[in-house]
Amino acid sequence: MSSRVALIDPLAIIDGRKVFFLRDTFGGEVPLSCPYPPLELAFSASLLREGGHQPDLLAANVRGMNHQAVVEHLVVNPPDIVLVPSAWGSLGDDERLFASIRQALPDAVLLISGPNVTATPESVLERLAVDAVIRGEPEEAVRMIADQVPFNGVPNLAFRDGAEVILTERKLPKGWVAQPRPARDLLDLQRYTIPFARRGPATTVATTRGCAHTCTFCPSQLWHHRQVRARPIDAVIAEFEELVGRYGIREIHFRDDTFTGDAERVHALCDAMDAADLDLGWRCFGSASTVSPELLNRMAASGCFQVCYGFESGDDKVLRRTGKGTTVSQGVDAVRWTHAAGMEVSGTFLVGLEGETDTTVERSIRFAIENDLDYVQVNAVVPLPATGFGKRVDRAGLEARPENFRWIGADTAESATMEDGSLPVHVRRFYRRFYLRPSYVAGRLTSRRGLHALASHARLGARMMRAVLEA
Repeated sequence: MSSRVALIDPLAIIDGRKVFFLRDTFGGEVPLSCPYPPLELAFSASLLREGGHQPDLLAANVRGMNHQAVVEHLVVNPPDIVLVPSAWGSLGDDERLFASIRQALPDAVLLISGPNVTATPESVLERLAVDAVIRGEPEEAVRMIADQVPFNGVPNLAFRDGAEVILTERKLPKGWVAQPRPARDLLDLQRYTIPFARRGPATTVATTRGCAHTCTFCPSQLWHHRQVRARPIDAVIAEFEELVGRYGIREIHFRDDTFTGDAERVHALCDAMDAADLDLGWRCFGSASTVSPELLNRMAASGCFQVCYGFESGDDKVLRRTGKGTTVSQGVDAVRWTHAAGMEVSGTFLVGLEGETDTTVERSIRFAIENDLDYVQVNAVVPLPATGFGKRVDRAGLEARPENFRWIGADTAESATMEDGSLPVHVRRFYRRFYLRPSYVAGRLTSRRGLHALASHARLGARMMRAVLEA
């Protein structure tokens, strides 16, 4: 029997402000000027189609649809199932959306997914008008529910049976590597502006899921259990060919947690991309401990123009406590090798990691400036529930505020080594010191990145500077 399934990427309104969230493994806020396509919902739609079901992927955020408009859309052709992914800071807003949907569609099966509800499914079931919580990746579970498999036969689910909360077996959906390509035809790709894109149209692609690193702060461990699953390279190339031929895509931004984690696979993928001759530019996420001059030169030759590294800190003692397995020296080498290969370096940093002090924050700022990074993204660290970092913060009796996970930095936690309330101050100071240097501004204006890249960066930069200067 065919089911109608609504897959919703909501527009959150928090304290009167429109907020976009990346409602997948990351679960954090993203700038309104740079929304990401909801890849997991697009994968869910394609898997539902494969089973003969009727998915309706409603990108309410980029379409500017508030919750009332979403409900009005749903009642026109009522779905049997509704799935809404959540994020660390969106749960209160999601609660309001589900209450409205439940009132309008009392017979629909309401599902919620996301890293936050994966970490604390019991409290979510008590608080929200949902029938079940999908723990981890949503595609397989929503397909099985559409196939009318009873809840107790669906892995990775939490649901109520009377007063009892039932947790089904938690296991990775290994079939993801063979799932059909994301149903991007259900998305208006022109509505998505990808950060750092040099030429458009650009979009995101996931060729692997999971990360083998043991970072104590990362939400990926809740989602993927530190296991890496890779889609076959021929399937990846077929997806690229569809993106170019059907959608006119000219640039790919890999959403893989650590694209450079398997050098042999990267070489094989670069070879396949060259053979396909698709003229695609691309950027990816890397780790300083997984790159070499040879690998980076190979990536650059196949169209890579930027690598984003999770440097996190410019202090080795702080890095050791994260479990990341990288050093400051490795970071310096990675920057030097990447620049030597002709690519840009973007770096992510966290303020407030275990052992952080004013001095270690200053070392991170100096690392970014002295190594001439092209871009930085700085966040206040969030002690997330069920992560090693989050558990230690809880045992120490310190307050964690994961609902404050914000892209520009917010008051996310108490720290044992830093003044309470100082994390967002340090985040904004980091941004000011890095981006407002006259030499940096002059370098961006005289770069050869092209009009599309300069316009995209200007939009993001203007919003960032407004947030930074308002602090």
